[in-house]
Amino acid sequence: MEDPTDWWDHRPVFSTTDKMARITGLAPGARPGRVTTRLLVSVLLCFLGWGAVSLLGTSALCGATSAPAGTCAVDIHISAGWFIAAAVVVGYLVLAVTSDLTENARQRLGQRRAASLLRSAPLLAGMSVGAFISAATAVAPDPSDVLRRTVHGEIGTESIAISAVVAIVTGLWAVTVAVRLPSALQHARQRQATIEGLRRDGRQYAGQVKLGRVAIWLGNNPELEVTIAYESPAGSHEVQARMRTSPDRVPADGSQVVVFDDLRGVVHVELDTAAEPAFEPEARYAPSE
Repeated sequence: MEDPTDWWDHRPVFSTTDKMARITGLAPGARPGRVTTRLLVSVLLCFLGWGAVSLLGTSALCGATSAPAGTCAVDIHISAGWFIAAAVVVGYLVLAVTSDLTENARQRLGQRRAASLLRSAPLLAGMSVGAFISAATAVAPDPSDVLRRTVHGEIGTESIAISAVVAIVTGLWAVTVAVRLPSALQHARQRQATIEGLRRDGRQYAGQVKLGRVAIWLGNNPELEVTIAYESPAGSHEVQARMRTSPDRVPADGSQVVVFDDLRGVVHVELDTAAEPAFEPEARYAPSE
């Protein structure tokens, strides 16, 4: 059974201002989303999970080299078979937490870009911290000597170099994502607030959607360039928009839409489900192999 609070269940989603992952949706009757305690807990679990994966992975690499005893952050004393089994279980749990965070954020924030950044920030930060702990533990016994041998690429320092590179690269990437995250969250909330305001206070008009070309594929889902035509007391209007949907939910050309207009040029468009719209054959908008 579909969740009526998931904006994607009400696709297609139209936008007269944004494209691709910036297109924002809000389910009918829903309030603009925000970062909740549940999301923050998922963010923390994602950070800890990927930190553990990074720490265990670099420690396993350390143990597989000729690094001196006691220099690996985590000494792994189990057989290869048990280690692989444990890695599969841990990996599954971490991926489940990450997937839950992404899906929760997408539903609540109404935007894939904001959800993606909210997932990527703790993921990258966790990997950076885990790799840093591994590298720092290996260097701790004699920092100057270990660093000298690592720089010269001596045998036994391979894992230190790899851990350091992983820590630096993912750390810089995490900073980049973290810098972009606040504006993405603000953008998503503003768009949802605009949709809510237009539904509540905007003038409502009947219109039609004219299908154009597929502008881009986002996974298996097409994003089309469309034209929205509608009549208001001020005359006839044609508005260019983007429409994100799935292959089975592309409305037939000329389908009825509802246009919300605030008379200042801000427009929100929704498919008129009360008109029982017909949809194009799914195969017509399925991605080619």
